[in-house]
Amino acid sequence: MKRLLVKFGFLLLILLLVAGKLSVTAEERLSAARVNEDFRVDSPLEMWTKSTTVYDNNFSGNLSLRLYAGFNQKFLFLGFYVRDSFLTFADDFTLDFQGSDHLRIHFQSDPEAAKTPVTLYLLPSSKIKEPLFNIAGASWRHSSITVNSVPGKAAYFYSVAIDRSNLRPTWQREIPLQIGLHDVNSQGKVDLYWLFGTGPKDHGTLVLSQ
Repeated sequence: MKRLLVKFGFLLLILLLVAGKLSVTAEERLSAARVNEDFRVDSPLEMWTKSTTVYDNNFSGNLSLRLYAGFNQKFLFLGFYVRDSFLTFADDFTLDFQGSDHLRIHFQSDPEAAKTPVTLYLLPSSKIKEPLFNIAGASWRHSSITVNSVPGKAAYFYSVAIDRSNLRPTWQREIPLQIGLHDVNSQGKVDLYWLFGTGPKDHGTLVLSQ
């Protein structure tokens, strides 16, 4: 009986360690760099690389995301360089761009409030060759968000400037968010890859450094 309890205790310890590792991964803290007040959402990629904090993430052999994060007194700047061997932007009419490759940013609500997170759906290109975006879960003004996109054959760079007046007071220094990469392959199969943890309920914390 004692031996059985020892084995059970060892297994419980392993499970706790694994759970702890997953929790740390899902609650990762990233830093955003302070940029000049004249920094622009359509600044060239070289300027984003030089001025912001850069994070790399590979989802598979042909799908990767490089995240750029910066801020100044007025705006939060996020940039996304996505490499994808197959890209389609055919669906530019639904609110969530379900039939297209696109990005999603979830600004997480207080878990105890059980509210839907504020979500930005970012489409790199459309039938009119312009980037589009939709907002769900908030009354943020479209005019308070500026986007820019440079699509290519197997990659795109999408950048967004969000007026910080949209953000809650508690989000002015630490922003709980989740980033999803919505991928449609050549057979029409859809996958959704998450930057933090395993799903939309997980999140990381973007810290606006002093």
